[in-house]
Amino acid sequence: MKAARILLVGGGEELTELCVTALEKENGRNVLMAIDHEHSDRVASIAEAFKPDVILLLAKDHMSPLGGEEVCRQLRANPAAGAAKVILFSSDTLKKGLRAAKGCGADAFIRKPFEPGKLIEMIELLLS
Repeated sequence: MKAARILLVGGGEELTELCVTALEKENGRNVLMAIDHEHSDRVASIAEAFKPDVILLLAKDHMSPLGGEEVCRQLRANPAAGAAKVILFSSDTLKKGLRAAKGCGADAFIRKPFEPGKLIEMIELLLS
């Protein structure tokens, strides 16, 4: 995988650590920034400054003050922040998760729990 700037949002410590470990193992040149779900209302401004290639919204429903779908909508509404590829994570059924991802403008959906290799494959696909 080529080096990428990746912003991880929400998801709790365990899920964030799983993603960071997988991304660092695959390619130590990735530039990663992780922010807690408590700052979900500032993701668009953080993305505008950080300029990520990919944004991982690790918790669709359990982020506050804004949920993952609303964060994605705000990213897509902000041209300076909305150019990044967005992957929405959820424990929803595949059909419901894909519908939610499409509805908010996410580029992809990953159902939790997931294999770390699936995350790497999805990022490679989106950045190719």
